[in-house]
Amino acid sequence: MNISRIFAAWVLTLAAGGIATAAPGAMSRGPVAVKFGEPTRAESAAIKRALGPELADELPVLVGHADLNGDGRSDLIFSTLSQDYCGALGCDTGAVLAIATGYASRIISLAVSSDTMFILPSVHNGMHDIRYGNARHIFVWDGRTYR
Repeated sequence: MNISRIFAAWVLTLAAGGIATAAPGAMSRGPVAVKFGEPTRAESAAIKRALGPELADELPVLVGHADLNGDGRSDLIFSTLSQDYCGALGCDTGAVLAIATGYASRIISLAVSSDTMFILPSVHNGMHDIRYGNARHIFVWDGRTYR
């Protein structure tokens, strides 16, 4: 069994274990765990379009949903499953923001991780902060990228 299948099984098992996304407005109450699963055809197309033609066909992904920028639209949070983009620390993750006409045409890179992603109620520069698992580090949007 290769690493991408192991990771996919781990994520799907984790998702089935009761981690759920919160209802609208729940952000003010605490962190929200992002639940990953298989993308729909439209979600896959949006992610591939944002990744660009050089990467689009190489990256199988799992997708989760969260409103990163507080606009009331569910943004796509994705995790790659390709061995080329996974390592000892986990797999590349990214986001494609929802816009009025569908999804943005570029990705926002997030941290490499194999742990549960939490969207925090705190906001910096218009985007919610992110934390992985029980880590102490909180990723904060600086206006261009999460650091």
